[in-house]
Amino acid sequence: MYKIKQSMDAVNYGGYFHEGGPLTMEQIIDKAAEFGYDAVDIWPHKPLMYPGDWSKERRKELLAYAKKKGIKFAAVDACTNFMRSKHALVPDVEKELPYLKECCELAEDLECPTVRIMPAFIGYFWSEYSTLGYCQTALTARSMEVSKQEDYYQEWTHVREGIREAAKMAKQYDVVLALQGHPPVVNCVQDLFDMVEEVGMDNVKIGLDLPLFDHQTEEFIYETVRRAGKDMAHSHTLGVAIKYGPSDSIYATEEVVPGDGIENWVPFFKACKEIGYEGYFAYEQCAPFFVKGHRKPDVADIDERQKRGFAFIKSLEEKI
Repeated sequence: MYKIKQSMDAVNYGGYFHEGGPLTMEQIIDKAAEFGYDAVDIWPHKPLMYPGDWSKERRKELLAYAKKKGIKFAAVDACTNFMRSKHALVPDVEKELPYLKECCELAEDLECPTVRIMPAFIGYFWSEYSTLGYCQTALTARSMEVSKQEDYYQEWTHVREGIREAAKMAKQYDVVLALQGHPPVVNCVQDLFDMVEEVGMDNVKIGLDLPLFDHQTEEFIYETVRRAGKDMAHSHTLGVAIKYGPSDSIYATEEVVPGDGIENWVPFFKACKEIGYEGYFAYEQCAPFFVKGHRKPDVADIDERQKRGFAFIKSLEEKI
């Protein structure tokens, strides 16, 4: 039977989207062990585990604590952004690289094989100008640059070179960089494959998340996973629900527990088994949600989601 190695993303307990503040890394490890997870994804940002806050000694202690609980570290999930800076004298990528270096060192210290990176990340799926561009998402206001797609072209090339520089820097560490596609520059799986191919570095692999696929048909899922093949290095599980208004109009999407969304999980996991993927699938809660009574969730509500999500994914092993 195919073993789905599940990781619990620490960002879920960062206090960003629930009441009660962040948990400690030890508390998160405790919950992962209690709920049945195999590993934890590290959130390398404040208030959880920003690398600059963790000495070598503290890292050793946390690694020992995790091993005692039977928990491994699946990935360091860095939220990077290699888009162009807004001013010539404020070079953002030069600031991303030292931070990513610290994340690679953190991963190595915690015997973690993967550092997740983002090509471009502004926190939302589409920029406010997405409907004004031609063919590609517009990345600046309406202009001659937008009308010729030069804005998108310049962002793409800038992101590609930034990732290439990151990969050169990361070669000194025993980790791979798993590139997770995410708008506004890498907007579909074709963009993700193109970016990894054009970067052309052996240590840049693919972070393949089913909720971010263009389509949920079996044919598309199998084709996409097979295309990733041995370059698939990490994956996240979460659910996405479409919110409908009058006359079937779509007005929003919402993150839900895996199994409650639109994702076609069985063919995805079957395809992962077919290509011999042995990495982790991390349950990530990275967006706000309300619970019954229109209140913000608390830690107990997050716990419930982690348990339900784990149980659903676990239940698929027999079908696979």
